[in-house]
Amino acid sequence: MPKNIYESKNYKFLVLVPVILLFIGLYFIPKIQLDSSLRGGIEVQLQTNSLMNARELTALVDSKIPGAEASVSRAPGGLSVTLASNASLADAEKILLSIYAIYSNYSTANVNATIIQSELSTNPGNATLKAMLANETAREQKAIGMLNASVHSELSVLKPFVNYTYNSSSPASMLNIAKSAYANASSIYEAKIISTLKSIIPFSVYSYNEITPTLGAFFLSQLKNIIIASFILVAIGVFFIFRTPIPSLAVIFGAGNDIIVALGAMGAFGIPLGVASIGGILMLIGYSIDTDMLTSIRILKRSEGSVTERALGTMKTGVTMTSAAIISFGILFIISYIAFIPTYSEISGVVLCGLFADLATTWLGNLPIILWYKKKRVQHE
Repeated sequence: MPKNIYESKNYKFLVLVPVILLFIGLYFIPKIQLDSSLRGGIEVQLQTNSLMNARELTALVDSKIPGAEASVSRAPGGLSVTLASNASLADAEKILLSIYAIYSNYSTANVNATIIQSELSTNPGNATLKAMLANETAREQKAIGMLNASVHSELSVLKPFVNYTYNSSSPASMLNIAKSAYANASSIYEAKIISTLKSIIPFSVYSYNEITPTLGAFFLSQLKNIIIASFILVAIGVFFIFRTPIPSLAVIFGAGNDIIVALGAMGAFGIPLGVASIGGILMLIGYSIDTDMLTSIRILKRSEGSVTERALGTMKTGVTMTSAAIISFGILFIISYIAFIPTYSEISGVVLCGLFADLATTWLGNLPIILWYKKKRVQHE
């Protein structure tokens, strides 16, 4: 029978292992790269019977489309091709968004000036209204100047695709030109992508989906909010069950540490952060809470055997559960890696890293904290 590590006088020092893993994870987190679903990019679904190797296709697409950072994977009915956003289009999109904001400021100033002029027509000697009109007129002129400069800047950025010349002082015309130039440039780039892919891969039907960098940043901020909200809800639920801070904090520490270590592993091993890997992280939160709750309930709310015997029994059950999950996701990772299916390999890779972290966090971190709390409470009863 294996020695019960929780009967050791120094069992509390086991907590150092997950704490060390925590700092290692924090060190590697800044090295995480975003995939196209969060940094922006293009996804093309191709209906094809081509049997070419996905890795070879990836290299071919990269060589044909400079800066594509391509990823080609098998998908139901054909292939999925993911490309990075074109730098010129990404810059133009940012400028176009600023043009919308400037035009909105111009419109507000124009409406205000019109209202003030109407009031002045009935009260022509009002000095306050005259000052307000001068201020709004100045805002209009400033906005027109900024619009003109921004449109010129956008057209300059889009020169690899379109060559627009214009000479207009009308803000509405400026806005229309900016929108038209960006739309035409995007269409030209799409046609170029499809034409290039056709020269490499024979396909009959395709779908083209673009996620702009701005939209990718919005997705990332919303995913962060979802993860934060999930932790808050879990913390409330755990505290409601135990009604004491230490067990609740131990459970939250377990889940948080698993996520930090998994994110650190993503940075260390080059697993990109995207919608798929975020799904794996959310799965980890649920799994970690499950094992930590199992530990806390068995130690605090059951009475069979001694507390250290319950701790060892809980560890055996938990390790068996986690080992089964590791085997399952390990098989998924191997198959998806061989078949080159990035979505599945990202999810399984993240979950595997988190599961290994959970072994250390739960049985060397969470359980010793709960065990120490239980012994202290027994001494005071």
